[in-house]
Amino acid sequence: MKDSEEKESELSKDKLIIWDDLQNKKIYELKLYSEILNIKLKLDKIIVSTKNNYLYVIDISTLDINNIYQLYENSKGLFAVSLDDNILVLAFPYKSSGYIKIKKYNSKINIPNINAHDTDISFLTLSNEGNLLATSSQRGTLIRIFCTFNGELIQELRRGAKMSLIYYITIDLNNKFLACSSNSKTVHIFSIYSSIKYLKEKGIIEDVKSNDENKKENEIIEQPKNQKSFIGSIINVLKIGISYFESEWSFAQFRLPENENEKAIISFSPIENSINVLTKTGNLFIASFEPSLGGECTKINEINLFQQNNENKEK
Repeated sequence: MKDSEEKESELSKDKLIIWDDLQNKKIYELKLYSEILNIKLKLDKIIVSTKNNYLYVIDISTLDINNIYQLYENSKGLFAVSLDDNILVLAFPYKSSGYIKIKKYNSKINIPNINAHDTDISFLTLSNEGNLLATSSQRGTLIRIFCTFNGELIQELRRGAKMSLIYYITIDLNNKFLACSSNSKTVHIFSIYSSIKYLKEKGIIEDVKSNDENKKENEIIEQPKNQKSFIGSIINVLKIGISYFESEWSFAQFRLPENENEKAIISFSPIENSINVLTKTGNLFIASFEPSLGGECTKINEINLFQQNNENKEK
């Protein structure tokens, strides 16, 4: 009974435990007195969110808590972190429904809180360097892309016309494409070329490539045009502010099988112009898309990771 209680205490949902695989032992434990909902790791930081709506930034080298932020009360532990090892940008729901706070470490830029949506945030993600923030709301019809240097809305993408729960949003490391998954069982892929063009025009990122390289890259990126309706084109000319028709639709889609679990996380594959779709049942789909043509993705492979893991154990 005592051993069982000790084991249950060690695995408590409000404890952050760091395990060293080389030493095969626990090296750190932090009790946060509220259930941990989300953890993300960087080379020098651990970022943790809890059920009582706090976000902790912990220094790995000293194991000290550097910062504590208050999350919006209905945030469900959501936050996003830039992937680049040398840059730390945080984004999280803040104060009111639909609002997001951006925190850039080692920067004196004061970014205003972003009023991203009219309803609660359902998902948010940052680009590799943290220059772009992509968000969705509980409605799940729109994905909005903001510049994290000034909070300006620079691109609006439409997943669909009907409400849907967006499970995941990801931006590829080269900042060419964005993809999202939802309970519609369709993964949508968008071009975000106009967002990168905005950053270059504002001098936020530099274009240091040669003319030949730029020409080649622009040919690849500009060709996957996100769809806009004919009415949208007219409205754009007339400058009538109707969001539904001005937003951009995906240029490529991957549809999960009808009998597949709808909940999926996604990433862009190291294979050029392809995505990985991992469902809750452990099925990993790898599919390719054609940037110049768009349309339906082509399935390259399908693997069940749970089954493969069991087979490896048997060996």
